[in-house]
Amino acid sequence: MKDVLDLSQVKHVVFAGGGNRCFWQAGFWSVAAEPLNLKLDSVVSVSAGAAISCVALAGKIEQTLDVVKKATGSNIRNIRWENLFRKGKRLFPHDEMYREMLREVLDDSALARIKLGPANRIHLARHPRWLTPRMAIMLGMCLYQLEKSLRHPVHPSAGKFLGFKSEFVDAKNCTSTENLAELILSSSCTPPVTQLMRWGNRLSLDGGLVDNVPVHGVDMPVIPYDLGAPPNVLVLLTRCYRNLPQGGGRLYLQPSERLPVSCWDYTNPARIQAAFDLGRRDAERVLKRTVIAAF
Repeated sequence: MKDVLDLSQVKHVVFAGGGNRCFWQAGFWSVAAEPLNLKLDSVVSVSAGAAISCVALAGKIEQTLDVVKKATGSNIRNIRWENLFRKGKRLFPHDEMYREMLREVLDDSALARIKLGPANRIHLARHPRWLTPRMAIMLGMCLYQLEKSLRHPVHPSAGKFLGFKSEFVDAKNCTSTENLAELILSSSCTPPVTQLMRWGNRLSLDGGLVDNVPVHGVDMPVIPYDLGAPPNVLVLLTRCYRNLPQGGGRLYLQPSERLPVSCWDYTNPARIQAAFDLGRRDAERVLKRTVIAAF
């Protein structure tokens, strides 16, 4: 059979970041997880991909979709200009909405299921010491957007060039649901859309400033996949790339078409649903050509 995928050896899954685009991952997982029946050693995730990975491991994908659609359906604008000069009022509603959605979905039962599952190493970015936090955010965001526009790499290098460092925190070590929400928000910290976050008494920024597809968080030796060995790592992207990396025991899967929703559009539940639905359809296509191990 042409283009057969052998996923029988997958032990690690990476959830890339991407804001609302991560609902493609949610749709994909909702269809593929049960038939694939992966026996995972670890999950690695970043930003909104961290949120999706947690609700996936907690078995709360459908509830999360409902909660997010309800919240975004009642939000009229992504920028609240009337708050520009109001002390204590935020210009962007995203931080508060994101936090409340996490609190609603990731309850005590969700945390209990996460603790019973594989490690989920959530990616944080630490800013370079030679830059103030504000300068680090400004330069990091600008270079990230510039590199993405000019080179469109799966794994960017600008953040590492500036001196941003990775840190991974296992969601299983969170002591409460609020602690888990803080960890996800720390991995998603993109001022001014969100407020500044601290984790471990240090400023934490969106892990995507180092790498939005954090495969380097997988603790395993490099496997010569290009020599015929089945992949050990499944990487779920949220963008369409011209060239996907090959080798290293990794299989990169991307949406079959450009997703109709933007990262921070918190006003359009229909487009979030469309991203989710495409993930489901793509999963069905992948399953048709996948070798699944009999456990």
